[in-house]
Amino acid sequence: MDSDSAKLDQYMVKSSLRVALVALGSPYVRRSWSGIPYFALKEVERRFEHVHVIDTPIVDEWLRRLSWLARLGILLSREPLVSKLFGLYVARQLDAAKPDFVISIGAAHKLAYLRRSWPIVHVADGFYRQIIDFYPKYQPLGKRARRLGDRIQRALFERCALVMPTSDWAANCAINDYSVAPERVMVTPIGANLDSFPAPPVLRANTAPLKLLFAGYDWNRKGGQLVLETFRLLRERYDDAELHIVGCNPAITERNVTVYGRLAKSALEELYRRASFFFMPSRQEAFGLVYCEAAAFGLPSVATQTGGVGTIITDHSNGLLLPLEATAEEYAAAILDVWEDELAYAKMQYAARDAFVKRLNWAKWGDVLVERLTSMHAS
Repeated sequence: MDSDSAKLDQYMVKSSLRVALVALGSPYVRRSWSGIPYFALKEVERRFEHVHVIDTPIVDEWLRRLSWLARLGILLSREPLVSKLFGLYVARQLDAAKPDFVISIGAAHKLAYLRRSWPIVHVADGFYRQIIDFYPKYQPLGKRARRLGDRIQRALFERCALVMPTSDWAANCAINDYSVAPERVMVTPIGANLDSFPAPPVLRANTAPLKLLFAGYDWNRKGGQLVLETFRLLRERYDDAELHIVGCNPAITERNVTVYGRLAKSALEELYRRASFFFMPSRQEAFGLVYCEAAAFGLPSVATQTGGVGTIITDHSNGLLLPLEATAEEYAAAILDVWEDELAYAKMQYAARDAFVKRLNWAKWGDVLVERLTSMHAS
């Protein structure tokens, strides 16, 4: 939080509701599941007096190490025995903690066979059926794995008092594919994984060198080649244009292209401040926390209309959103249209920061969580 938010925290009255938190990965490990459990726990602890964390780090790590079995058609976390054993362990913890609500951060397989006496609030960026049909790594899964995973997802939904998908894309799946009642679904974006609110950014001038920033560990799935092709076209117009690549190490040795590999968070944040556009046209993206992070620095994002990205980015407002089949020529033209219009580029920067402040931060997620849990507990 920034200093003003820290001051407000001094006067925040924590909810007296008792909550338990169960996550896909350990909420004590910052790198787990892109940091989502870690930052979710920080916000939950900021909001509630009584928080009981049910952590299973050893089993989670083994399931992660054995995730390669998906290439052979086996998804261990969706095996009934594994899910039922999780349920037994979690139930014992809940019997001792006696929470009013169980907050699930992507933990469908840990709670699907929990007895129904505990109201569950499930937070996720996607649900089983859409995820396995979306990401190529799950294509080898056969009918059995698909059937078992689908059964676990349905069982979890039957136990949910509230489903909080991070995007309209995920919400549509819950309602249309799993018949979850719309009144039990509340689209609530999660926030940028930042330890503090960045200071309001200094407005970037479109007279500076055009700088594109790509940050992703999977060069191909995140649209890296399309970024490179677009950059080459932009450099034909602006010879001093730059491309900065973070998170992966593609073999590129071109003028004005800098490949950093993995960077410390502070170094990445400095690149957010210096860039002109954040450019990651992913082929598949269930949500995209990096777009939220870019927005925190007033940095417009250029992305693809895929998965849940459209909940974060509104085309020609806080960024540019192009169809999946868009070409490098179309991306270059869209970027130049904004870059060469001083007013349009300034407005897009303001809109990016505004989206972060009003929607794309963990405090806003916490507001919704507390309001809904308080309302449900009172009814």
